[in-house]
Order: sequence, then C-alpha cells, then structure tokens
Amino acid sequence: MASRNGGAAVHGRPLGFCLGLGLALLAHLPAMAEDKPASATTQPPQKEAVFRQDSDAIRKEPIRINPGDKRPADQFKTDVFGRPLTIGGAYELEPRYTEDRRLDPDSNDDIANVSQDLKLEFFYPWSKALSFFIQSNFFYNPDVYAENGDTSYELGAQLSEAWLFYHRLFESDFSTQIGRQRFADKRQWWWNEQLDAARVYLGNEDFFAEFSVANEFGSKRSDQGFVTPVNDHVLRLMGDFVWQWDPKQNLTLFYLTQFDNSKTQEVGDLMRADRTDPSDGDLTWIGARAMGKFKLEHGGKIGYWLDSAFVTGRETTYDYEDVDSKYAGVDSAVKKNVLAWGMDAGVTLYSNLPLEPYFTVGYAYGSGDSDPNDGTNTTFRQSGIQNNKVKFSGSQRFRYYGELFRPELSNLRIATAALGLPLSEESSVDLLYHHYEQAEASDVIRDSRIRARPNARNTEIGDEVDLVLSLDEWEHLQVQFAGSVFKAGNAFGELSGNTSFQLDLTIKYSF
Repeated sequence: MASRNGGAAVHGRPLGFCLGLGLALLAHLPAMAEDKPASATTQPPQKEAVFRQDSDAIRKEPIRINPGDKRPADQFKTDVFGRPLTIGGAYELEPRYTEDRRLDPDSNDDIANVSQDLKLEFFYPWSKALSFFIQSNFFYNPDVYAENGDTSYELGAQLSEAWLFYHRLFESDFSTQIGRQRFADKRQWWWNEQLDAARVYLGNEDFFAEFSVANEFGSKRSDQGFVTPVNDHVLRLMGDFVWQWDPKQNLTLFYLTQFDNSKTQEVGDLMRADRTDPSDGDLTWIGARAMGKFKLEHGGKIGYWLDSAFVTGRETTYDYEDVDSKYAGVDSAVKKNVLAWGMDAGVTLYSNLPLEPYFTVGYAYGSGDSDPNDGTNTTFRQSGIQNNKVKFSGSQRFRYYGELFRPELSNLRIATAALGLPLSEESSVDLLYHHYEQAEASDVIRDSRIRARPNARNTEIGDEVDLVLSLDEWEHLQVQFAGSVFKAGNAFGELSGNTSFQLDLTIKYSF
C-alpha cells in the first residue's frame, strides 16, 4: 500500500513498524561436516572447489546468502528432517533529512523520512548439493516532515530472493542457481540487483566464471502491481570471468546484453507518472576491471581499481509532460543508435603513518553526446541495475560518487579525493570531496538526488563534501552516519553557488 496525504495524516501513523520475512538458502557444502559449524552467511565452499575469500579478493565462492551483509555466527538453528534450518535476518532503521534538493531556498522542498525494513531469512540444506533460500521483507517508509506539507509513505511486503542452488551439478565443476537472486559485483559499478534468473557457475583456485539469463516475472511488492520500468519485459544475458592472477589482484571481464520488450510508447500516450520509462533500448555492455592491492617496499599498501566499459545498440528515448501529480503524457520519442564508453580509475594509499590514515584519489568519466542530431547517441549510461557503492576500509559501503548528488555515471567527469582513518579492523571515518562536470553541456542529469536542471550552456555541475562514519564494533549491530553538502556550479545558471544539504543515519541490527 502506498499513499499520499497531508502532513498531519502521516504524523498520526505508528512510525516504528516494519517486518521482513525471508528464507535464506546457501549451498550445503562438505565443510559443514566439520565439528565447528559455520554460520549460514560465512559458510566455506566444498574442498573440491577451494576459492580465496580474503578481504582483498573478488568473490570466488560459488554462492553466498547475503553478499556484503553482516550476520552473526549464533543464528538460530533447528533440526528439520535431520538437517539444520537456519533462521535469521536484520532490522534496518534509516532516518534521513534533505534540504534544498532543487537548489532553490524558496522551493519548499525540504523533506525528512524514516525508512524501516525488517528481513527474515531461512536457510535449509536439503543435501550436500541442494539448498534452498527465500528472503522477504516488510517495509514502512513514511515522510515525517515535508516543507510543502505534501507527505507520503510506503507500506508493504516484498519478496527479495527465492532460489535453489545445486553445487557440482552431476559431479561436474559446474554449479547452478535458479530463482530470484541477487547479482552484485565488487564495486557495484556493473550491477547490484535482485532479479528472476538462472545462473551457472564454474571456477577453481585461479579463475571464476558465471553466466546468467534474467527476466522479471511479475511484481514482488504487495504495494505495487507492476514491474519497475527498468526491468519491465527486459531480458538480460549477463556474465563475468575472473582471473585471480595474484592472491591480492585480479582481472575481470564483464558482459551484459539486454533486450527491452516493453510496450512501445507513442506521442500523446497518457502514462501513470510512476510508470514512465524514459528509455527503451536493446543494448550491449562489454568491459573489464583490474583491481587489487599490493605492499610497498618501505611500508604501507597500495590499492587500485580500473573499470572500463563500452555500450552499443539501439535506443528509443522519451520525453514526458506532466498532466497532473499522477499522470504524464508522452511528448516526444526519438530513436538513435548508441555507441559510448565510460571508465572509473583510482588508487588508495594505506599508509603506516601514525593513526594509519589512507588516502584515495579517483577519476570517473562517462562520455557525452557532442552532436545530438547525427543519429548516434554517444552518451554513456550504466546498466540501470548498478548501485555505485564500495568500502575503502572497514566493513560498510558508501556511495563513491557522492551520498547526496549520487549520479549515474553518464555524460559526467567526476574527480574524487578522500582521507580516511581506520578506527578499528571494522570501523572507519572517511572525508570525501567530489567535483562534477558534464562531458557535454546538457539539461539532463541521469538519476540524481538533486532535482534542479542544468542550463545546457555550461558544464560545471558543482562540488560535494561527504563525511561518513562507519561503526561495526558489535556482533549484531552496525551504525553508519553520512553528512553531505552539495554546492551548485555555473551549469545551474542563477542557482550557481546555492547548496543542498543532507544528513543520513543507518542503524542495522542483525540476528
């Protein structure tokens, strides 16, 4: 159920409810037969397929229940038909306040909301080879304050994952996973999404490969009777191949092809505002990543990454004109070829200075379209299922393109400099600076939390400073605070120099 109300109506609702239901399944591997049982989320793979799992390596094990999510070792277990059924989950509370998203102090767009989510997970190994996993969650996400008085809330349940995993299919080196499952790469630059899919794994000590076919089969949310436009009738073929050429360094090849079979829109069509789809494209991304860490001769370490991708295909883009708060009309439809590229590179110096600070510099580029009238769109865009979150140190991720501006890498140059301090093995504090420029002047910013439009004459988007404190000192509890300030550049014309501000607190209790 979703609703829009006046502010008083939302304030009267209970703010503290959220329930999550899930079933967590992971491959039942021979290592489980050890005297000391492993938790469902940290279970090691079979001895026949030994993969490195240190913090500097890419994901090499055949499967994980919650990639990147913390779960305690003392999860509840009960015997079912002679096998352990593990029950666990997490409750997450995230209050957030954002000010002047339109970069205009007179726009009355300040907003505060409190997102709540409770997951419940069940993992059951039917045999040494076959396991099952289902994860579901209930959520309650109300706006507790809106400067313009127009508050809203979301309340419902969602099926996040539901799959079976078969390890070493027919005694081969292949494993398979079928059902709704999570796809996540190390930097979430390519993908971080839950999709209905069939996936095949193959790997040994030095390489790991996977190939998947994904296509959504209906909405998984109780408050939404449709598939979100980015996934609606989109068939994806996707895979990656990882070569671990050194214990701390690896090279990955990525591939993604999507066939967008969603309904063709015509000029004049009336669409629900929450179902507008600005792009229908049959596109292919091909790229590579080099990533790793190595020690310096005189102390300290260097971590590095280099992502690159080319995208090609054919795309139809749509512009909409608002009819009212619920509907929009298709104003134009333009078909073009697509040929574009993007990259993201950076290094982190982990020093042996007092307090062991680490320093990061990075640069990301997504090409723009210098000639909108030549029939080929050279504006790079990411896959649409990316998340752009990583961790420099500690155990918690944050948005490396900015917690507030948080754009998709498209027609942008992003320069980043950061200073971090490890507070412990699992906790850290990071201060980040980002500078944003468009590759080509345009009035479009793809997928950003800032709601103002550039003037299409200047390219300097602006600057952002983030302070991120990540605490992970407890077995069941994680806390992260992020404070952000964005200052507009001359691309926003008369709004240049104005600022937007955000405070975000995330508290997660795992069980």
